[in-house]
Amino acid sequence: MTRTEIYSKLMEIIAQNFEIKLPDHVDEGSRIYEDLFIDSIMVLQLTVYIEEEFGIFVPEDNVDPEVLETVGSLISFIEHLKLQNQTA
Repeated sequence: MTRTEIYSKLMEIIAQNFEIKLPDHVDEGSRIYEDLFIDSIMVLQLTVYIEEEFGIFVPEDNVDPEVLETVGSLISFIEHLKLQNQTA
């Protein structure tokens, strides 16, 4: 799965599952909390959706806050976890 495909799927998850209005322009530099208006409770829900959609396990106690800084950092984290799952 390419970065573009992960981005598209991530935006689809957010648009379909959260009652927020996404900005007109969202890119990898968009900030999760400030630009997308996703709060900490939504992040927990988003984590579950990510696990289900991408078939990965997100370790709750080992997530660096920087992972949730931008859309791009979240995509990189998903890529990293998918790679770990493939080599395990």
